[in-house]
Amino acid sequence: MASGRCRHGRAEGNAPSAEVLAAVRLLLEEGARRDSRAQRFCTGTADCCRFRLTGETPHVTLGEAWLAWKAWRAAGRTRVELPEDGSCPFLNEQGRCMIYEGRPLACRTHFCISAGGTLPRRDVIDLIHALEDIDAALGGGGACRLPEAVERLSRKGAGRGKRAGR
Repeated sequence: MASGRCRHGRAEGNAPSAEVLAAVRLLLEEGARRDSRAQRFCTGTADCCRFRLTGETPHVTLGEAWLAWKAWRAAGRTRVELPEDGSCPFLNEQGRCMIYEGRPLACRTHFCISAGGTLPRRDVIDLIHALEDIDAALGGGGACRLPEAVERLSRKGAGRGKRAGR
């Protein structure tokens, strides 16, 4: 979604099942495999995570937002604070990703210039469509910006008292 407004509506309050999250995780892992086969590797500079500087912000489906939220919670965090400098809120003080295992497809396929740029869309379109199908099944309204999607889950207290698969 180009505007950046999150259209996930009320869907973010319902934790997806463990099976759905596993399916999303497999799709993201496949994206990372394709990226590495294309000889594109994270440089660890976090240049791509400085959204205001790059003009690029990864967009996520609801399933991806849930995985990112769960990774954020696993890092001991409960709220997402959007930095004033326009950086990714999931970077630590050393510029390392705190949700690395739960990062979305866009982060895994490196829209980052220093990592070789974006994989061509044709190389991941099947993964994008599968993530969109899961988004629709979860009641999401299409992809929206990563920070806002996860921040919405944190505001709603997603996962508190709820466990995936129950």
